[in-house]
Amino acid sequence: MDLFQKRNYLNYINRERKGELILEKLEIYLLEGTLGDLPEKWNVQDIAKFHYSNIMKSLYLTDFPEAWKDGDMKNYMCTIGANDYFNKWTGEEFMPLEGTSLENLYSFVNKELADGSIVEGKKTGLPICGGNHQLLFYNKKYTDKVPETMEELIQFSEEAKKKHNLEYGFTMPTGGVYFILPFLYGFGADLWSTDNEAIPFEPLKKTIIMLKELIYDKKILPVKWEEPESVAYFKEQRSAYCIGGDWNIHEFDEASGHNLGVCEIPKLERECRSTANANYLFVTKHLKPELYENVEKLCKKMLSDEVQTQIMKELYRMPASVNYKMDTSQFDELMIKSYEIHKKAFIMPPLQSVTHMYHVLADMLEPNVIIRDTPEKLAEKVIYHLTDVKSYYENNLIKL
Repeated sequence: MDLFQKRNYLNYINRERKGELILEKLEIYLLEGTLGDLPEKWNVQDIAKFHYSNIMKSLYLTDFPEAWKDGDMKNYMCTIGANDYFNKWTGEEFMPLEGTSLENLYSFVNKELADGSIVEGKKTGLPICGGNHQLLFYNKKYTDKVPETMEELIQFSEEAKKKHNLEYGFTMPTGGVYFILPFLYGFGADLWSTDNEAIPFEPLKKTIIMLKELIYDKKILPVKWEEPESVAYFKEQRSAYCIGGDWNIHEFDEASGHNLGVCEIPKLERECRSTANANYLFVTKHLKPELYENVEKLCKKMLSDEVQTQIMKELYRMPASVNYKMDTSQFDELMIKSYEIHKKAFIMPPLQSVTHMYHVLADMLEPNVIIRDTPEKLAEKVIYHLTDVKSYYENNLIKL
């Protein structure tokens, strides 16, 4: 317990001695898409209040930072999101749970997911549900063909485009770096799944060449789409295939009239393994000790069989509870297929170098940028910037 936490604790003891009634709640900040409206159904309003942001930009740049500026609010704040949330702002907001009185909560969760939150040797966040893995979707109204290779995806999507007079055979967020990670892996980049160099020059160059061909040379993909544009096209049934993630399953299935198919990202030089993550609860290091009990109550509720099943059925997320027994008879084929793909995925560690990688690739593999240099020169520049993690964290992080 650091000096700040000790001061909060002594203040709490003094208030308790005075007989004050303490009815304070956790203030939890998260994206709307992380858990949908499920928290409002859990009957936890007496211990927690949820604050929803509609997009990451709002959560990252305004909603969380503005709340943090309130000196008292940081004594109540938590967030729920992917493991890189621990490094999303300055890396000093949240406390590792390992080594605190909340450490016992890790006995309730899947070890692999828990290990995905290790920062500097300590577990930092508690996984609530797993997932966040990339998937290839197809609309069965237009095609029943499941491509095993990228060449087949191009062939099948162009056939469906011609047959059904579609604007695009398949779509993906060409401006979203998260969706090209399986391509990097397919060309030989282990990313952070092994101790090898995460993104070597050759796999990076080959990924750049392929993106340039798909977007500019063959005009198979749109020049620059973020996820909302890609999602809208597939939901409006204007493309046959779409690369997205498990968070899209529910809305895509509804929009397709329950004609949705799910499969793995097609192979390149090797399988294009999906990356994965979990939604973790992170607790501010300033959290008042009297609220630790609220954290325990909330986590045990979220990890109950009832809520874990609800999260899987309604959000198509993966279970995080170590005691959860997967009964396939309770779930549809979309959930089962996504579950199988998730088992082959790997979790990206919450390292500053990983968070830095997202920013570098977002800037330098943006569609309009990939045609400014030769693939070789661009790959060299990317590799150079990937190594410069320190200056990024000194110069570009949001200052809270």
